[in-house]
Amino acid sequence: MIISWYGEACFLLESSGVRILIEPPQKESGLNSPRLKSDVLIYSKPREERQEDSGTFIINGPGEYEIKNINISGIGDNNPSTSPSAMSSGPNGSGQANTIYTIEMDDIKMIHFGLLKTEPNNEKLELIGEPDIVFVPIGGLKSELFDAETAMKLINKIEPKIAVPMLYDIKGLKTKRAPLSLFLKESEAKDSPLPKLSVKKKDLIEEETKIVILEKI
Repeated sequence: MIISWYGEACFLLESSGVRILIEPPQKESGLNSPRLKSDVLIYSKPREERQEDSGTFIINGPGEYEIKNINISGIGDNNPSTSPSAMSSGPNGSGQANTIYTIEMDDIKMIHFGLLKTEPNNEKLELIGEPDIVFVPIGGLKSELFDAETAMKLINKIEPKIAVPMLYDIKGLKTKRAPLSLFLKESEAKDSPLPKLSVKKKDLIEEETKIVILEKI
């Protein structure tokens, strides 16, 4: 499986010809949405954008989904974010809670925490289980999203094999976010950023969580 990052909370997961695109950036962020065709399109908050995409399976809220032998589960966060950048552009998105997604692909379990504002309760942590890879927001300001410290507390609590930070300040982003440097200091990560993450289940044998920084495409 290959994982690419397009800024903010947007990731592309690719395996065996199947593409899953998660949370494309909204126009007001200043970042361009990936111009590519995906088999599955996932939103952390409901949106009306790209609903016209023929052949793309749209997921925009809690529920159980299965497509092309990939299992996806949306878990309601029940903690609406007040950040303007987190508000949906669709008529049903305003004020809606964030959705946390578990994605099982190539026998690898991933968690995309979306626009997470507060730590998931014990019930949700049980549903999340033991993920191999997590995508965690780290650039929160004024409690609008997870910041570096709370992100590391969550990572240490669930102990994934790999943790990938997201939703932090990058070039061209109009939304105010904290810089990556705060998280690097908190996590003590020292590895250089990768253009993409290529991973197989047999490679996930880390005894300690590995922090992987991805370059924006």
